[in-house]
Amino acid sequence: MRRILFPLLDALFRVLFSWDRSGLENIPGDGPAVVAANHPSYLDPALLSVASPRPLRFMAWDALFRVPVLGAVIRAFGAFPVDVRPGQGKAAFAEAKRLLEAGEVVGLFPEGKRSRGGWMEERLREGAAFLALETGAPLVPATIVGAFRVWPYHQRLPKPGRIRIRFHEAIDPVPLRALPEEQAVASLLGELRRRVDRTLLPGVKADLKLNVLYNQPSAWPRLHESLPALAAALVVFWRSRSLVAVAPAYGYIAYLLLDHFLIPQGRLVKWIRNASPILFVFGYAPILLDVLDRPEIPAGAALGAILCGALFPYLYEKGRTGLGFIRGVVIASVLELGALFLSPIDAGPHIALPLFAAAFAWQKRSVYSDYAAPVLVAYAAGAAYLLGADVVSAIPHAVAALFAWWLATAGGTRVTPPPADAPPPVLGLGLE
Repeated sequence: MRRILFPLLDALFRVLFSWDRSGLENIPGDGPAVVAANHPSYLDPALLSVASPRPLRFMAWDALFRVPVLGAVIRAFGAFPVDVRPGQGKAAFAEAKRLLEAGEVVGLFPEGKRSRGGWMEERLREGAAFLALETGAPLVPATIVGAFRVWPYHQRLPKPGRIRIRFHEAIDPVPLRALPEEQAVASLLGELRRRVDRTLLPGVKADLKLNVLYNQPSAWPRLHESLPALAAALVVFWRSRSLVAVAPAYGYIAYLLLDHFLIPQGRLVKWIRNASPILFVFGYAPILLDVLDRPEIPAGAALGAILCGALFPYLYEKGRTGLGFIRGVVIASVLELGALFLSPIDAGPHIALPLFAAAFAWQKRSVYSDYAAPVLVAYAAGAAYLLGADVVSAIPHAVAALFAWWLATAGGTRVTPPPADAPPPVLGLGLE
């Protein structure tokens, strides 16, 4: 069951949490080891189990093993039952010690419960240290970063976010055996906390900053939000003399002002606001194209779907990166409108917008960019072929895409990937 379940969970975690792991070489290839990690979320046993190159054995409440299906699942994760009644902890400790003496890897959460603030709790239980000292098994600290934001103790279901797992260099307990027991345990736990906190605390600070930013007043209407809407309204009214036709544009401006002055702020509200320029562009494009006598966008649902897919990774990126992508889509749409006057082909928007999204993802090394960029380029090429565009007629639209990319990124060079111990970025579409 493990061989079936773990690859599926790995794929699911990559999509939902854009997770990555590092330090796998710090888990011994054979022999016993104690893996001790911070405990920020419900996901932690699954995250560590899937991340580890070797099977991890965790303690779990014995009653869970009697629940149909769930019992089989937690066994697949390597859990073993423990009686949680007062005074029964010695049996669980003895079982963990037996597993280590048999050469297995035991996973523990020294906090003993899920974190209430994202950081390691002040008091750590001593079981991991005692196991390492009594068996001589190396103690491998592990840091789980970002999971508290994804699924904290007070939240019913997880939400998208970036999670990182890092296994630190193992601590050898053997030299500490010469010390008094109390001092040896304190030394092991102190070094464990130091290594975990070195990677954990920057991420916790980012989470705290995120919570503050979500509740701050929203920005005044930005140029890439208000200027295209006002310009489109002026053009449409000049060509149509219809107040009904310009009402959606002015309604969007009114929404931006209401969001700044009246609408209570939060995560979802900020996501909607920051993504709203793309929604406006797609919603108002048919009216604008009609009054300008430009061709309608065929297969608009397909184009919308591919751009929604291109937008999804920016849920995991820094705020300025996510807003930069949205601003770039607006710029690409404006330039594509000009390209439609030079080369009025049906495939134009299907070429320009996906090509811009591909170039931006490649340049910013966004989440999934290694997959997204080729898919977006393939979509643009396929749409051009299926909609009958030749190379010459497609050139203005490709140029519009690349010029929009240059403007959106200020001609910058491709970014370098972050170091393995960098904190997760604050999420893109939710921030100012």
